[in-house]
Amino acid sequence: MNTSDTEEFVGVDMIGNRYVMCILNPDKGKPSYTSGRNDTEGGQLKFLSKLTDRSEVLIPSSALAIRALLLFGEERVHIAPMGSLWSAWERAGVKRGTAMAKFAAIYLIDENLPPLELSKEEIAQIHKDHALELEQIERIGSDAVRIVEAVLSGEATSKDFDTAVRNEYQSGIKPGGRGEGEAPAPLFDEEDTSFLAQLCRALEKIK
Repeated sequence: MNTSDTEEFVGVDMIGNRYVMCILNPDKGKPSYTSGRNDTEGGQLKFLSKLTDRSEVLIPSSALAIRALLLFGEERVHIAPMGSLWSAWERAGVKRGTAMAKFAAIYLIDENLPPLELSKEEIAQIHKDHALELEQIERIGSDAVRIVEAVLSGEATSKDFDTAVRNEYQSGIKPGGRGEGEAPAPLFDEEDTSFLAQLCRALEKIK
């Protein structure tokens, strides 16, 4: 919409379970970048804390986009499918990450996008999806605290092991990234049969 009181234009790129945001002033200057996880409560709150009622955002369809929309409204948050803009920009040569986020912010400034118009059914579905997303984040967080306490006290069980693996898979988190062709350094000896060692090996298998 590019309203006259917009002070910051925010472009967002998403790669897997991470986001990169670029904040520009109306003159396309003073870029500021922030990145984080889009699948955790802390990561989402970090993103939302960078926005104000004078921000305008262009963001790919996602749970994070829905949360921003609910907080700042249809005139401030522009949501589009990843394939409609970001994929086209990538094919045109824009690199993913900070460059893509900045390109999205510039596009938002230049294109004077109209406010997002949603039907009552779409709004109801957004609220439903958002509630489910928050429920999963809270459940995974509670499980993580309980499992850590069990590991520290030496009381972790096979059920805790299965829960940790399931939560890791559902959250889309992949164990530490590394360069292509680079072999990972083992965190535990092969003879180590501790709870954490077994969990680490299991997570490597679902990458």
